[in-house]
Amino acid sequence: MAALKCEISVVKECCAQLGEGPHWDESSQRLIWVDIFGRSVHLLDPVTGKDEKYNFDGAVGAAVPRRKGGSLVVAAERDFIFLDLETGKQEIVASVDGDKPGNRFNDGKCDPAGRFWAGTMGPEPIPTQVVPNQGSLYSLNCDHTVQSHVDKISISNGIAWDTDKKIFYHADTAERKIDAFDYDKTSGALFNRRTVINVDPALGHPDRMTIDVDGKLWVAIYNGWKIVRYDPDTGKSQSYVDLPVRITTSCCWAGPKFDELIVTSESARLTDEEKQEQPLAGSIFRIRNLGTNGLPPVAFNG
Repeated sequence: MAALKCEISVVKECCAQLGEGPHWDESSQRLIWVDIFGRSVHLLDPVTGKDEKYNFDGAVGAAVPRRKGGSLVVAAERDFIFLDLETGKQEIVASVDGDKPGNRFNDGKCDPAGRFWAGTMGPEPIPTQVVPNQGSLYSLNCDHTVQSHVDKISISNGIAWDTDKKIFYHADTAERKIDAFDYDKTSGALFNRRTVINVDPALGHPDRMTIDVDGKLWVAIYNGWKIVRYDPDTGKSQSYVDLPVRITTSCCWAGPKFDELIVTSESARLTDEEKQEQPLAGSIFRIRNLGTNGLPPVAFNG
């Protein structure tokens, strides 16, 4: 596994307790991101540094734009919520895991058909150590109904689709593995589950991820100080980018050409000594000159 020579800069310094879920909004050229422990959704203009904040009553796992414009769909606690960006109004559309009040939503993204997929996880008294097998993976369909896809997940994370839109990738952080499923765009159904990547325990835990135009997965390594590029066909790590923070949490492609990798990080669960050693913990980073790029993300079509 080779270290990549690239350009790393700070987009927003020390802005998050637990920064997650970056999503580049192509129409506005702004970054949508969430602070899970800060219970908030943000819209960041990387040029001006202006960061619009929307507060929620519980932990926010993910947020993506709606194609109708002017609003987002948010996965917070156990609710799918529509957020009106002009008024700040929040409308609960659907709820999940009613029998597991300690659960909450974690990662979420839209599939090629515009469904919003989001997975849950159980209580997490210690980072990456949760009550096992309490989470599930759901999709909020375009008609606002909810479909359950996978259960007995510990920490649902790392959602991505391959470039041909025929394979769905999903990470279970606690299990240190990334699974692949055959995916049907029309129905949203998943088939033929198999583990394609096992992350070395010495490296860390796989958190959220994105995919490039070459079909390779870029995975944020929780407790690993880096982003790692994996080949899902072989299960092997190919290269990595070191970062000045131990807890990298998520990444997405951004910029006019989608050739910039945005990376979020955490500061909340560091000791005071670790925060002094990592003064940029909780920042949002931009990585350039990676030699590849991604594709535009999909908005919710409902």
